[in-house]
Amino acid sequence: MAYTEGRGPRLHWERTGARAGEPILWITGFTISAAVFDPVLPLYADRFDCVTYDNRGSGRSAAPLRPLSMPELAGDAVRVLDAAGLESAHVYGLSMGGMIAQELAIRFPERVRGLVLGCSTPGGPRAIRPTARELAALGGGAVRGLREPGRPMLARMLFSDEFRAREPERARELLRHFAAHRARPHGVAGHWWASVYHDTVARLGRIQAPTLVLHGGADRMAPIANARLLARRIPDATLRVVEGAGHAYLLEAPEASHELFLDWLDARPAPVAAGRAHTGLAARAEPFTRALGLPVGALRTGRSLAALSASRLPAPRRARGRPSG
Repeated sequence: MAYTEGRGPRLHWERTGARAGEPILWITGFTISAAVFDPVLPLYADRFDCVTYDNRGSGRSAAPLRPLSMPELAGDAVRVLDAAGLESAHVYGLSMGGMIAQELAIRFPERVRGLVLGCSTPGGPRAIRPTARELAALGGGAVRGLREPGRPMLARMLFSDEFRAREPERARELLRHFAAHRARPHGVAGHWWASVYHDTVARLGRIQAPTLVLHGGADRMAPIANARLLARRIPDATLRVVEGAGHAYLLEAPEASHELFLDWLDARPAPVAAGRAHTGLAARAEPFTRALGLPVGALRTGRSLAALSASRLPAPRRARGRPSG
């Protein structure tokens, strides 16, 4: 294990796997430490150089006492790549980690080879929310989970009903990785605000990296319609569904998701090159827009909301002209 040095909060990161292999930067989700990847990394370690880290505000990384933004979290991913001595890597982001990965690919295309967005969303008002029925099912399951010893309510949100019924012991074991290195309250708040004002819908067309959008077919936390939206708006994107798996498809169906990833990667000409770096004003402005990530995100979200509201207004009727003569 190691920690980043220099400017910025100290970040905990680790490296495992084949140093001569293609690098993968793994980005974890909302307030969860990189320990969540431990059960699946052995599947990738024989071929890939795997770098994992805890986002600022969570796990073993520093948690500054101020709000956070996705651009800042994307900048942290660049700092981890620098600490590992990697000019670029495949980037695999899960859930909120997929949001960070989108921002990373948009802002720093030269650092991203292939992009994998797992159980994620573009965020903002135009993203798809769970239906009332899905929310009721999650809420009801949470209430029942409080009364069922050994079956934490988190399992109902992460895993499919079939998986929990078929392999209850494994589901409980996997939950231990979600509970490792719990985030502090102000870190949770920071991740919350970063997620609320994440909105990439209008910018997804800027992603240069070939992209694999992976989603669990039984995901009730992040509706699969978000995966379709991502795949539709990213120029070189492929959508694959892990059938029957829930939000934590990577843990619930590790072999199936590993196979889908390899099939996608091996179908592309090797090696996959990183994108072209921004130049001119876009490059010079990036540090400033990153520092203002939260208010800029709020403005983008407001603009998306206004556009969405306008699209739902009824079309104005044409005024009827008086007949001539």
